Amino acid sequence: RRELPDGGARPSVAQFKQLVVSALRELHGEVGAALPVDVLTYEEKTLSAILRVVSSGLVKLWSALTLLGFYQNRRCAFRVLQISPFLLALAGNSRELVL
Repeated sequence: RRELPDGGARPSVAQFKQLVVSALRELHGEVGAALPVDVLTYEEKTLSAILRVVSSGLVKLWSALTLLGFYQNRRCAFRVLQISPFLLALAGNSRELVL
C-alpha cells in the first residue's frame, strides 16, 4: 500500500506500475527494471495493490519500494502488508480472524 502523508495525486494503475518500475531502476539499475512485476489488482481509492513477482525478485522489489521516498516531488512511502507464494492466502488475514 502506498501512503501519502500530504495527500496529493492518486496515480492510475499504469502510473502505479511505472512508479514500481522506476523504483526498481533507481535502486537496481536496468537489471532491476527488467524484473517482471505484474499489478494483479489496484485500488485507486486506498492506493493498495497486489503485485506478482518471481520469488527470486522479491527482495529487489521490496527494497526498491521501501527506499522510495518521493513521487512527483511529494513524499510518499510504501508499506508491505502481506507476502505469500499463494494468491489464495492473500484473500484473508489470519490476524483478523474472528472465531
